[in-house]
Amino acid sequence: MILGGKICLITPSQAGLPRTGVGAARAGNLTFMVGGVEQEFNAAKELLTCMGSNVVYCGEVGTGQAAKICNNMLLAISMIGTAEAMNLGIRLGLDPKLLAKILNMSSGRCWSSDTYNPVPGVMEGVPSANNYQGGFGTTLMAKDLGLAQISATNTKTPVPLGSQAHQIYRMMCAKGYAMKDFSSVFQFLREEESL
Repeated sequence: MILGGKICLITPSQAGLPRTGVGAARAGNLTFMVGGVEQEFNAAKELLTCMGSNVVYCGEVGTGQAAKICNNMLLAISMIGTAEAMNLGIRLGLDPKLLAKILNMSSGRCWSSDTYNPVPGVMEGVPSANNYQGGFGTTLMAKDLGLAQISATNTKTPVPLGSQAHQIYRMMCAKGYAMKDFSSVFQFLREEESL
């Protein structure tokens, strides 16, 4: 959405907000990261708060996109970390629901573990409970990680974990996970360990 030709609004689909179906939109729990002229942002803020619980002015045009790619890079890294930790715990004989409970009351807790767990059977209402259907696609995560890589190169910012996450999600796309939710990294890692 462009207001006055000077404001850049990252829509929910562009923001890559992980969600199941349209639940977050219906519940009004979306986050809007907006860059542009502050006066125009203020004029649009009331409308945006009807659709989202978090409406954040980020600064000049492009800063909403910058916030989005930083958020999604961190999300990708934390999802891979959660998937690895859960897989290791399962291999060590821990019940996945118990391990998730322990992680979520300890310092390893993150959104990927407590709200969007990647292990089938641990949580209801998330893509891992539905064969990784719905949610935020692996292809979209790979695209956002690519944008983060370009931005890191342009600003000479080291992002070694972001680079590794990008490689993992690109491999997933090449191996048939492109249309699955990005939390399918758990399934991908389990399949890779048998090679």
